[in-house]
Amino acid sequence: MAAVVLMGSSLWAQSGRVAVQVRDHGANTAIAGPTAPKHVIGLPRMMHDISLNTGKITYALRYTICHDPKAPTVGIPGEGYIGMPQPNDANWYSGGFFDLKLNGQSIGSTMAQTFVGRSTGDRGYVDYVFDDPQAVVRLRFVALAGDDCLHAQLLIEPKVEPTQVSVNLRCYPSGFVNRSAGAERHALTATKDLKVGERLTPDPAAEYWVNFYDAVYDAGVVMPTATGRGSCSLLWIPAQLKEASFNVGDYGSESVLELDPSLRDFRFVFFDHTGVSNADAQAALRSRAPELLEQLAGFAFADSSVADWPLAKKLAEARTLLADLPEDKAAAERYDQWSRELEEHLALLKTTGQSGAIVAEGKALGIIAEWDKSLPDLRLQALLNSF
Repeated sequence: MAAVVLMGSSLWAQSGRVAVQVRDHGANTAIAGPTAPKHVIGLPRMMHDISLNTGKITYALRYTICHDPKAPTVGIPGEGYIGMPQPNDANWYSGGFFDLKLNGQSIGSTMAQTFVGRSTGDRGYVDYVFDDPQAVVRLRFVALAGDDCLHAQLLIEPKVEPTQVSVNLRCYPSGFVNRSAGAERHALTATKDLKVGERLTPDPAAEYWVNFYDAVYDAGVVMPTATGRGSCSLLWIPAQLKEASFNVGDYGSESVLELDPSLRDFRFVFFDHTGVSNADAQAALRSRAPELLEQLAGFAFADSSVADWPLAKKLAEARTLLADLPEDKAAAERYDQWSRELEEHLALLKTTGQSGAIVAEGKALGIIAEWDKSLPDLRLQALLNSF
């Protein structure tokens, strides 16, 4: 099972600062029924959602995995393992829209080591960490307060030299409808408008975003079979790609991004344009794309609330309180151990791309949570002991 940590969930305004509301919806475990993919029918299946409400839109990320009780440490994805059920479960498909392959092998069979959601400052984070045989991988989604998109970072710490790194994406633009229901799927780039059955290898100099839409099921269009909900988009950094292809399907559309295997940090922006007309979404994307690309290249994905946590100040406070509790040797030893471990973990976060930083951040996050949780009780004990 994935470990789940939810830290610092914030209200809309805290000390006058707008925040992203992070909500853990909890794990839902059940036996996969007859509508599931054949290879997982009858197996225990866990689905767990964490949502990020920016005040403008709510995005939710879902981790879905099955396992065979005879081999409980091996993950068995159904259609996929990382989905986006909100704001529209069809666009970036809730059943699995993101699949990372290293040297041709999906990391989906590796159970997520951690699945973490938290809110700090004006940001909300959702992290997936996989300790795969080929690499330690972190997929981080960041939502900014008041924003309408998700920034995503794929960070890789290889154990074996990667010769191929690819991301496969899947969407069902505007809803689960196909041609027999009157759907007309398209993929729009800066220079081309693809129809069903057409494929594209983008020109990296001019094409670094794509909008998947349905020309019939526009947002709010009511048809006998369904109501249009809006399109979805993706933006990437051209220099990080070796090549990419987009396949516009009759029902779903798929993208394959072949990434430069010499790199370790890959970046994307995801949009779900639910409730926005195709014309408005596309016009906004065209207008914003150059600025979004520039911002993405320099976007600080690191969680400064962890990397810049004031260890020396916190330790000094704890030792001052512990001085009033000389009999509590266990507490003193606990804080000393935490400080030693944090010093080691935080040092790894100071250098970009440092091997071991992914796991170190997760461990530091856990210790900080325990530290902050225990400190009020330590203050109370010290106060009572002073009388």
